[in-house]
Amino acid sequence: MFIEDDDVKTMLAFKEGEAEAFERLLSKYEGPIINFIYRFTRDQRQAEDLAQEVFLRVYKSAGAYVPSAKFSTWLYRIASNLSLDYIKKRKHRVIWGARPLSGLDENGKSIEMEDEALKTPEAAAEGAAEEKRVNSALSELPDKQRIALTLRVYEDKSYSEISGILGCSTAAVESLIFRARQNLLKNLKPGE
Repeated sequence: MFIEDDDVKTMLAFKEGEAEAFERLLSKYEGPIINFIYRFTRDQRQAEDLAQEVFLRVYKSAGAYVPSAKFSTWLYRIASNLSLDYIKKRKHRVIWGARPLSGLDENGKSIEMEDEALKTPEAAAEGAAEEKRVNSALSELPDKQRIALTLRVYEDKSYSEISGILGCSTAAVESLIFRARQNLLKNLKPGE
């Protein structure tokens, strides 16, 4: 049991009837969950709606809550499942990415744009074009690869946490992220 996790303790307090405990969890996780979902929907209102659904599910399931993992793992699993359902229901693929990326290194990891490069209009236009190209390549990833990579790069989750969120082994997560990075590199090659 994961009682040493402060968030689990807070959720258990909510389960026992402490209404303020839910407010503390909502306050702590609402922003990160909205940002996480936004990376898939690219629609702020939709991300907020889905995040509201995540917390509604947390609220409704409080009576049956039994900690079997870190609270954040359980919460992100709910958010991941709702995001996947949303993506599957959409008729067209979404452009992925919530914060600008200037590019990828040779391992497919994101690298931040230098502030100096944003000073001229030409550099800003080049940065926007590169961001669009990267987002387009990311949108081509299979959904599970995209979620695994998002959790690792943007949410800074460990492989173990991601495996708990996605409900698969750590080796499967490593494979998903490796394939995601390989696919990104392939999708970003010039002329393809």
